[in-house]
Amino acid sequence: LSPARRCPPMARRLEVDGDALEVIPLGAGAEVGRSAVIIKYRGRQVLFDCGIHPAYTGMDTLPFFDEIDPGQVDLCLVTHFHLDHSGALPYFVNRTHFQGKVLMTHATRAICPYLWHDYARVSRVSETDHIFTREDIDKTMDRIEVVDFHQTVTSNGVSVTAYGAGHVLGACMFLVDIGGIRVLYTGDYSQDDDRHLPKAEVPPTEVHVLIVEATYGVQAHEPREQREQRLVQYIHQVVRMGGRCLLPVFALGRAQEILLILDEYWANNPDLHQVPVYYFSPMANKCMRVFETYTNMCSQDVQDKTNNSENPWDLKFVKHLSDQRRITEAPLGRTPCVVMAAPGMLQNGPSRDLFEQWALDRKNGVVFTGYCVQGTLAYKLRSEPDTFEMSDGRRMNIRAGIKFVSFSAHSDYNQTHDFITRLETQNVVLVHGEETQMAQMQVKLREDFPHVNVRAPSNCETIRYHFPAVTQLKIMGSLAGEVTKRRKLDDEPVTLSGVIVSTPDLQRTFLTPEELPQFTRLEAVEITQRQHIPLPSDHGFERVIAVLSGFLKPPVEVDGALRFCDALNVRREPVGCILEWKASPISDIVADTASLAILEWCVRAHVAPVLSDDRAHARGLPAVAAPAHLEAILRAYLTSAFGAVEVQGPGRFHMAQVVSKPGSDPVPVTVDCATKKVMCEDESLKKRVVQGISRCMTTFTMAKPF
Repeated sequence: LSPARRCPPMARRLEVDGDALEVIPLGAGAEVGRSAVIIKYRGRQVLFDCGIHPAYTGMDTLPFFDEIDPGQVDLCLVTHFHLDHSGALPYFVNRTHFQGKVLMTHATRAICPYLWHDYARVSRVSETDHIFTREDIDKTMDRIEVVDFHQTVTSNGVSVTAYGAGHVLGACMFLVDIGGIRVLYTGDYSQDDDRHLPKAEVPPTEVHVLIVEATYGVQAHEPREQREQRLVQYIHQVVRMGGRCLLPVFALGRAQEILLILDEYWANNPDLHQVPVYYFSPMANKCMRVFETYTNMCSQDVQDKTNNSENPWDLKFVKHLSDQRRITEAPLGRTPCVVMAAPGMLQNGPSRDLFEQWALDRKNGVVFTGYCVQGTLAYKLRSEPDTFEMSDGRRMNIRAGIKFVSFSAHSDYNQTHDFITRLETQNVVLVHGEETQMAQMQVKLREDFPHVNVRAPSNCETIRYHFPAVTQLKIMGSLAGEVTKRRKLDDEPVTLSGVIVSTPDLQRTFLTPEELPQFTRLEAVEITQRQHIPLPSDHGFERVIAVLSGFLKPPVEVDGALRFCDALNVRREPVGCILEWKASPISDIVADTASLAILEWCVRAHVAPVLSDDRAHARGLPAVAAPAHLEAILRAYLTSAFGAVEVQGPGRFHMAQVVSKPGSDPVPVTVDCATKKVMCEDESLKKRVVQGISRCMTTFTMAKPF
């Protein structure tokens, strides 16, 4: 892996007391970009967001998917359409083994394909290094399922509810419930009321773990009115001096807020009516149709205008352009104007091209209104450098004015503090923040909330939370009536007998076996098991009964069979016996014990012919002469282990060509069973033969080693 893809070596596991829920950032851990956080609990896996890193290219932009098995992921929940939260989804869906569901809101699904196609078009990556293709995008769209705000979707035991997050159109936070444990993932959220969006909601329920963004660390946002005033005054100053002002913006999201601000300011300042404002985006018109469609997700002001038959997106002083050449060619290339162009961090594309042209003129100005990720040109400009590197590698002086006026719709520290207070959660995981910002925020939150467990993991770092197992049962049917009846008589504990059914949504139901078809899709069945065991002699059945009676209660005859422990029937067969029982925990134990005892007796009965008279008598087995059997067994063993065996007389075997080790000459070996001797010139080979015969005799006769 390249440095950008390599998982940090400091990754480690953190333990928190209780029952294990794992939280693992695959991206956005101590960084801003490629948001992807997976949780694992009770056999379920949920992936929050699936983004790319704007500062990298190719495979380096992806989250650390190699840290998980995508085939085990049940759900992928995408909070909003920004590429750092959704851009890796076509790759994840088509280039991995992921087979789960993908959920997002209607507006997010409508906008994502435009951004994905645009990213594939403007990203400067070789043909062999594309992370997804146009076909991948089309296949991904077929896999996406939509969810409304406040709608709950249940899949494979995981309940998901979406709540409004502000930030951008369609953005949501996801509340996930697995077995009664609730995890809230905010994604990017905003507590500010914008011109076109409402602020984020606070879910009205207990949350066990909160995974929240830490984009701005301990910083506090400037009041909105002051930010707007600084923005429009600087732009006004630039165009009044005959300059051109560039606003690098994300193609969608905060761009719509800036458009409304500029259109209102231009309307209130007649001297600006002749200064054009351009919104350059090849997909601007298409995406504006999405905003017009989903006005129900916008602010109350936008909804009121729509209800009054007004189009809030019909901007009088903003012109949409899809051809960059119209901006730079004469006469527009020399007249004052304002241009909003993507991308917002000058990685590439139109905004980068215009910056390289306009940054050389001191009359021009550049205003960054969004968050700047470390590693991008926009981030580097924050340190006010004198030069910058052009796309062709040349270094040029920066003469244009550079301003940063944040309209980034991310929560600041005060808003996050208020959010945690209202949510009353006990566990907080910080993501989506630079390492220093996250560390400072972690310290500050621990000071303000001493009782809250605050974590700030790096990428691939696993945090484990333990929660008591949920042991609630839903009693149904006649058992529920019995409980109610007994509770009316007294408050003593009630003993019930039934079965526990675990449903796919991890709920447990308690009812009688007879009522299974009524309340579930299951039926109670009875399994009869039969086992046939061959016996070594005609009197074997009587001997088996005697063996079983030695450790089980005496049998009772039932329907031609002998019944042990009211659980196991043993029947005589012409060539053995049949064990028969109804499957149950107790009957299975009795049957397993009986079959093991019978098999052990059979083994002992088979070896009886090779035992001496006194040993056979001591074991309760018939005594049979042994020599002929011993010779046959030894000859078979020697042939298998050392090669061809020649019989030179009773109990005497000779092997003429035995090789002791590879490359050595063969030597003869003679074995005399009567005198128990092995004759061989090679001492190591002689030792091997003696040990082999000893093991053979021990196995088959249980006698002293030969």
